[in-house]
Amino acid sequence: MIQEVLNEKNHVVVTSDRWHVLHARWTKKATGKPLYVRAITSEHDDKKSAAEAARDLAASFQAEMIGRQPETRDQALVRRPGFRSLKIAPRTESRRS
Repeated sequence: MIQEVLNEKNHVVVTSDRWHVLHARWTKKATGKPLYVRAITSEHDDKKSAAEAARDLAASFQAEMIGRQPETRDQALVRRPGFRSLKIAPRTESRRS
């Protein structure tokens, strides 16, 4: 089940009790680091199906990202059950380096 709750610092977080896909949308803020609004777009029974859904989501907005700076592009993220993601947060850096 998708939920929005407050964490210990009183920030809104989104979470699910299943594997889930987050869409992080750039908010076009000009001050400091770009901020992203995150929303859960789908829930899944396993990591594999969540990863497939994330690839499909990323492909759906890929054309819109052409010409944007990398730090302002939307992101599709896969999260494990119970993972709490800040609803508004800076860009998540890739673990692929």
